[in-house]
Amino acid sequence: MGDGVTLSGSDLLTIERTLQLAIAPAFLLSGVFALLTLLTNRLQRLAELRDEMRHDGNIPPAERRMLARRARMIYRAITCTIVTAVLLCVLVIAGFLEPLAGVTAGTHVAGLLVGAMAMLTAGICFFLAEVLVSAASLRLNDEL
Repeated sequence: MGDGVTLSGSDLLTIERTLQLAIAPAFLLSGVFALLTLLTNRLQRLAELRDEMRHDGNIPPAERRMLARRARMIYRAITCTIVTAVLLCVLVIAGFLEPLAGVTAGTHVAGLLVGAMAMLTAGICFFLAEVLVSAASLRLNDEL
């Protein structure tokens, strides 16, 4: 009847392993994109706050500096998060290409994962710094 492709047991195990290695970073990507959504929403809120202050009158210099500082931290967090997403995407691609090309890229894959986690950690640290600056700003405004 036709020339069907027959897969051996080792071929099936290779496909299964490939899917496992590639899917784990793909799930991690969903969390990264959730963080990216949170960060962009926070940046949008900062822009709205700045626009409200401009509409109400002059923005005091200290307040302007604080908003600029917070925006810089969010931009850095967004940049780190996007780099994390790119590294994870490359990791998924490498996970699929490794068995297909017959190349052993274990060290490269590990390097991509370490790089992605380092960038994600940096992004979360920038986010934490921005939250702390925001919280300090709220305490100062409450005291006035």
